[in-house]
Amino acid sequence: MRWTAPLALLAAAGSGLAGALIGRTVTRRGIVTHERARVAAPASEAPPDVTGTPVEILGSILNERAAVKVDYPAPISSILAARLTDADRAEIDEAAATRIDAGLAASWNGDESEKHRDRLRLLICGAYDLDDALARTGLIRAEPPAEVHAMAHGPYAAAGDPYLADAMFGAIEAGGFEVPEGGTVLDFGCSSGRILRPIAAARPDLRCLGCDPNGPAIEWAQENLPMAEFFVSPQRPPLALDDGSVDAAYALSIWSHFGEAPALAWLDEMHRVIRPGGSLALTTHGLDTLAYTVRAGEIADSSAAAAAYAMLKGDLHFIDVFGSDGDWGVVDEEWGNAFFTLDWLAARITPRWAITRHQPGGLGGHQDIITLRREP
Repeated sequence: MRWTAPLALLAAAGSGLAGALIGRTVTRRGIVTHERARVAAPASEAPPDVTGTPVEILGSILNERAAVKVDYPAPISSILAARLTDADRAEIDEAAATRIDAGLAASWNGDESEKHRDRLRLLICGAYDLDDALARTGLIRAEPPAEVHAMAHGPYAAAGDPYLADAMFGAIEAGGFEVPEGGTVLDFGCSSGRILRPIAAARPDLRCLGCDPNGPAIEWAQENLPMAEFFVSPQRPPLALDDGSVDAAYALSIWSHFGEAPALAWLDEMHRVIRPGGSLALTTHGLDTLAYTVRAGEIADSSAAAAAYAMLKGDLHFIDVFGSDGDWGVVDEEWGNAFFTLDWLAARITPRWAITRHQPGGLGGHQDIITLRREP
């Protein structure tokens, strides 16, 4: 990563930034296994010659930040794929060779690892009339209509998402927590249940709960996904769950959207409903998210620079991107895009939580994945 000289430039440009936490991991009280790296601009050292304003410099830095390559574990998809017979695999592979669209074909041909192919096989089972193979996995085909919120629509999302199920369940396990037999797992912000479906199929011993403030998405899940329990959650705590009633919870792209007040309030609520020693995995917008969106042309340099500057100062940067129209009917002035670092989080949640794992850019090279342990 290339931050040392640009940070010196920012300090010289009058940003007031004496130093910044960087690197892939940070150590603070309550964080179990990470390294600390600090870069500061020596006061006596003149910065190298550059052109451009601090805003332009930050935009350039983010654009040059290397894309993160992610290799998810496969705790869910491996269980489901192991139920396929050789005949099932031959039928699915034939469908992959003759029926899948160009996008999925490129993914199929671009990575020949069995882990990757098995996830694609599960998607193909749900997309086509491979009913015997699908039944053996325990997945069911049920596609939300276009007017119902879902993380993805179309035939390849018809049986859920084994990639994201692996990412979130894998983050819980990689953080040192083994979800016990007969335990309870909560998908906080589940939409119409795309991630919870493979988890419930792979682990039928679990009580799987899903909640979301989007009423129509929850109503669809209640009517079509009998493998889990779904309920509408309020936009502010509390949840209708007993203290310590959840063993593990995950939240994909939820804390990446909360303003500071709801972000902290909902972490307090997770601390209430998760039992001592239990686990919470969440995804956040960090520096890799900024790099990703800058490279994709999805954010202006000035907005990226403002977010990066706030994070490097240790603040949460919030952007109201939904306004009065809301997000699929959910209107909340503190639901937008939020950017913060692990250091910001650690300063506010430890020692009530221990941070057991931090994977910058761990969600597709985009969002960070952070795993927490609920302390007594």
